[in-house]
Amino acid sequence: MNAIIALCHFCEAHGPCPILCTHTLRDTKIDELVNNGSGNENACPGCNSIGKTVGLLSQDSESNANFLSTQTTVINDIWPIVKQAAVRSLSCEVSSNKDGSLVFFGDASRGHILSYTFQIHDSQARGFFRLFSIIVLMKDKMYLLNVQPFLAENLQKISTELQSYSSQIHSAEQAKYSERAQRLNSGHASTQPPRSLIELTGEPNIFAYIHSHFAWILWMGARCLTENINIGLPLLNITTNSKLDPFSVIQLKVKDSNATRKLFNDNDNEHFVRKSQSILGEYFPSACYCALVGIQIVLRGPPSITTECLKCFGKLLPETMHHLICIESDQYLPSSQCRILSVLPHVAVPQPSDKIYRIDFTDDSDEAHIKWPGTLPNKYPDLLTKVLKSVDEKLIPDLVLTKQIRVLVEEWKNKVACLQTISSNADLVKVKKVMGVQPQDQALINYWSSSFLSR
Repeated sequence: MNAIIALCHFCEAHGPCPILCTHTLRDTKIDELVNNGSGNENACPGCNSIGKTVGLLSQDSESNANFLSTQTTVINDIWPIVKQAAVRSLSCEVSSNKDGSLVFFGDASRGHILSYTFQIHDSQARGFFRLFSIIVLMKDKMYLLNVQPFLAENLQKISTELQSYSSQIHSAEQAKYSERAQRLNSGHASTQPPRSLIELTGEPNIFAYIHSHFAWILWMGARCLTENINIGLPLLNITTNSKLDPFSVIQLKVKDSNATRKLFNDNDNEHFVRKSQSILGEYFPSACYCALVGIQIVLRGPPSITTECLKCFGKLLPETMHHLICIESDQYLPSSQCRILSVLPHVAVPQPSDKIYRIDFTDDSDEAHIKWPGTLPNKYPDLLTKVLKSVDEKLIPDLVLTKQIRVLVEEWKNKVACLQTISSNADLVKVKKVMGVQPQDQALINYWSSSFLSR
């Protein structure tokens, strides 16, 4: 089941946040996964689970699927979506049933979520309990709703198990020392930092148990729904004797999550747009066009030269699409993984084609050898036309130019986001006319929509 399951909690010090996220990964090299560094930097014991550099992995040899649990998502762009879902599941999208029940919310752009909220005893917390939730996030709304009975049953089992562990610890603590009586008599809340789920349940391997449950749900979720010709409720066929491989602990590579962000937000030198124009010369419009519509650009040469062009192309895209840019890769990556790629001179890359734009630099030289058999359209996208006009305007300083390009990019990002919310073709035509969207802009809209707004 292509979904993300996350255990979330409401921290009294830092607010709602996910503490364990389980993904379904296919065709992914597990040993190359990196810690993106996302998450709460002021993490307390309550906000920690297994650590940011550790992952729990289960594998299904039949389908070649990997089920990986980490403290934060391994895909950096998904983290804000999961975190927002956690906030909603622990604040506004909460059922009145204290024992827990499913709540559905979400939309097409930020994913559809089923949330199961429940309470766990904690004698040191406000109200003597902590609020937790389990969220299941998917793109496919109908599939998620069809497996709702299966999810409700199994998420309830997980919450009941956690509540049972915490009740035993809570009873033992109250028998030894009544924190409740002391706080009621004094009128002062506990000053202790929020405790981790390990302390609340008394189970040192509690996150390993949760990973096993989450991995099994994702694994069985793809098998429990079968097609039935009869009209009515979906047929759930659960094979109880099926088994999933035991999990293993993996170490994630540590990587500076701010490396790409620093590359494209470096304000010390803002001349890279016009410098790229001087390097690429007459090919500058075609390179910018490929960056805007998703044709893969491969830059091969010394990093000191390719970096300038990478900064320029990065400024033409919203920050949420910077995950499609790879810097100084030691091997060629296909367009499904990377749309703008820089490699060292010795790395082998494919021949140029309509879908691959090659820029080769000679050592210690700004001379660019550009190969692309494709052709530019008769009319450029509106964003490209405005960018080229701004670059050619010599009275605009470099610093102002980069800020103007950012404003233009944000404008088109908002236009694409608005168009995605419209389902009627008739309304879509009207809105495009109001916003000034022309046929030559459609390639840009298609690429941006599929790359970041639907994630």
